[in-house]
Amino acid sequence: MSADNSKESAAAWMLALDDQHRAVVGERELIHLVERPTLLEVPLSPYYCRQAMLWNDLLLPALDLAAWLHGQVGNGHQKLTGIVAYQSGQNVSYGALLLADIPERVQISDSQACPLPEYPSNWDQLAISCFRQGEKPIPILDLPYLFGGGLLLH
Repeated sequence: MSADNSKESAAAWMLALDDQHRAVVGERELIHLVERPTLLEVPLSPYYCRQAMLWNDLLLPALDLAAWLHGQVGNGHQKLTGIVAYQSGQNVSYGALLLADIPERVQISDSQACPLPEYPSNWDQLAISCFRQGEKPIPILDLPYLFGGGLLLH
């Protein structure tokens, strides 16, 4: 890779939310993977965040974005949890995303920018941007919004 290309692209992690849907987070936002996590049920919580997990003495919400995209409780096929870190004001905060497979490292650039996928139509509530990999649009997740309570507004 030439020096010019390194300035134009950025590393990211592509996340398998289920067998159909993919999204990315920044290279430094995905900080840990937990295989077959122990998830705790959270009564009276939204269908896309029915569970939490204990990680490094923190109780983290475990978001099932595939369930949210489909508008119904997930099928439980996620076998991994990705621990993500994001900026929350002056602090670093953490959350957990339920994943269907091991994340894949990808390079993205501004030249790959594209509109969000048309289906499901609610990607605009999860993503800050989108890029095209081959013919497939891949949304870039807005972690502060997701874990800061933004989904509760919809």
